[in-house]
Amino acid sequence: MNLESLNPQQHQAVCHSEGPSMVVAGAGSGKTRVITYRIAHLIRERGVDPESVLAITFTNKAAGEMKERIRGMLDHSGASPWVSTFHSFCLRMLRKHITELGFSNDFAIYDSQDQLTLIKQCMKAAQISTDAFPPKSLLNSISGFKNDFLLPEQLDLDSMPYGNQMKAAELYPVYQAALKSNNALDFDDLLAFTARLFQQVSSLREHYDKKFQYILVDEFQDTNAAQYELVRLLSKDVQNVCVVGDDDQSIYRWRGANIENILKFEKDYPGTTVIKLEENYRSTQNILNAAGSVVRENLNRNEKTLWTQNEKGDPVVCFKAEDETSEAAFVCDRIQNLCQEDGFSFNEIAVLYRTNAQSRVIEDFLRKSQIPYQVIGGLRFYERKEVKDVLAYMRVLINPEDSVSLKRIVNVPARGIGKTSLEKVEAFCRQKDITLLEGLREVGRERLVGTAAARKIEDFVSIIDHLDQVFRQSNPLELLTEVIDRSGYAVMLKNEDTRESKGRMENLNELYSAVEQLVENENGSLREFLDSTALVADLDNLDDERGVLPLMTLHTCKGLEYSAVFVVGMENGLLPHASSMSDSAEYEEERRLCYVGFTRAKKKLFISHARRRRIYGNTFNYMPSDFLNSIPDEVMVREPNFQDYQMKSPATQYGESASTSFPVKTESDENYSIGTKVLHPKFGSGIVINRTGEEENLKLEVFFKSPHGKKKLAANLANLIIQ
Repeated sequence: MNLESLNPQQHQAVCHSEGPSMVVAGAGSGKTRVITYRIAHLIRERGVDPESVLAITFTNKAAGEMKERIRGMLDHSGASPWVSTFHSFCLRMLRKHITELGFSNDFAIYDSQDQLTLIKQCMKAAQISTDAFPPKSLLNSISGFKNDFLLPEQLDLDSMPYGNQMKAAELYPVYQAALKSNNALDFDDLLAFTARLFQQVSSLREHYDKKFQYILVDEFQDTNAAQYELVRLLSKDVQNVCVVGDDDQSIYRWRGANIENILKFEKDYPGTTVIKLEENYRSTQNILNAAGSVVRENLNRNEKTLWTQNEKGDPVVCFKAEDETSEAAFVCDRIQNLCQEDGFSFNEIAVLYRTNAQSRVIEDFLRKSQIPYQVIGGLRFYERKEVKDVLAYMRVLINPEDSVSLKRIVNVPARGIGKTSLEKVEAFCRQKDITLLEGLREVGRERLVGTAAARKIEDFVSIIDHLDQVFRQSNPLELLTEVIDRSGYAVMLKNEDTRESKGRMENLNELYSAVEQLVENENGSLREFLDSTALVADLDNLDDERGVLPLMTLHTCKGLEYSAVFVVGMENGLLPHASSMSDSAEYEEERRLCYVGFTRAKKKLFISHARRRRIYGNTFNYMPSDFLNSIPDEVMVREPNFQDYQMKSPATQYGESASTSFPVKTESDENYSIGTKVLHPKFGSGIVINRTGEEENLKLEVFFKSPHGKKKLAANLANLIIQ
């Protein structure tokens, strides 16, 4: 095994074997290489028994690739080190030893749908209303308790505010008891139960502590409390534990990851050897300087500075767009230039954004430019469930014979119309040779189903009849608003109150923006719009030798790299996201998210922001992201000529210019953009995190420093001073 190819810091990380160590591996610093070399070095050069080495990572793909690399380096057919994800390792432990916790070894593992069914049963038994407390929201809170390694008896109900979290805490022991009665665990239990097992059965912990003489944990910045406790228990006696990670790439706080785990490791493991991998092998120095300057503003981090022997490279291009359409036109234009002039393939370029809803405008322009693309880690905008559900209502109104669309929405949102009742109606329709909608209208008269089911079907038909009147008398925008409201979809998503449901509502608001563009164009019809959404999937079948352009959120791009990267929507309110601007920990995570996005780029980085943006069904005058202020002028060139890209914007599918017509901007609109810092005579300094209404009806949501917190104010009465 040739260690001469390693740089000094990599060599130290590979050869350090005794005692705790922490490898702070910056983006593109050869982390995976170090991990595999370290394991191979322990076995080949130090003579360590392969089965006494435990390596844990986060994804099955990463674990599989690590196994293959190590197998190739060891070149033997004997025993292999333990390489797995946290969940796979825990499952293996529990299958052997869960009887110690009162379960049998053949326990079931419940997926999300099983969990939802069980939580509903628990709520029914506890007489908790699913309307007042959405089951998914309670499950989300219970998952949070488990990630924080909090058992039901450890929760302090008196310290919790009334609402979903308190109700989840009350239901938590009931839910756990129900799981046990079914001899089942959920996904989070795999981690928490294994940690509990080692806590409660000291002989078992000592056995595995002795067995695993060398422990290595990858992506340590992404561990939650349960995972941290598991590592601590397994390395209590023999502390040859090496953790590898980068606090600057900790971006999963919302799913339980705790950045404090990597920051406190040295305190919990006295005598830790810290090795920093700061040489980057991926990006140009200009890109690294831009990324580093953003994340360096964070207070809660280990100090490090990435550098490279690569070329200085082109400066980062920052494009100031007039609106989201000129931004999308700029992206498409530059992508075509990169392919035609620089010889890049589409799959060597990536477009990154903060929220899924931002993809819609980019997708529209890519289709018109005939650039093949794929949304990674998610569906194309018009293929997302909530979008398809709402469009299905509109399809039924245009074509009442569309039984496929009708069956999609008859019980969405859930209104108690069961499969059996629907099958009886369908059988009646076949017998009478009538449409499904006609059959639903006959339910009561023909007594096809029971009284309760008939009443629910009649309520649904009345919704369709009301929407049909709106369809005939109003424009598509008013119809869409009524569909989302009258169908109950908006209430359903609001009640769920989860990160997923909020994202789905953002997508419906973005659908509003798309239909709003249709209404502004007098030549556009609802039928043409629905036809255009149905044709979106045609690009999936393109066989293009230049590859397919990936689009994804910044959360999805971690671990990937591309020759050229576009980060769009660099505005206060998007990046950093509005939801983070009232919380310093979340705001710092937004900086790390920006850092992760920038460091995906190897040769060229383009970032953009729009002066005004129509998104989520509203028009916002966003301020440029504060993060842009951190980037030195010498590594970034600004391009303000957005008019050029409005002129070059491809024609829309309805035959008009793609440049959007916005309402006239008022002074108050400009002054109180999201992200604006203000001073209030009573509450002191604050920041605008949301706004509704216009002119004299403008309402602001402002987050003030402690102890005042979030306040809703009327802009014309608040006496705010812009700072």
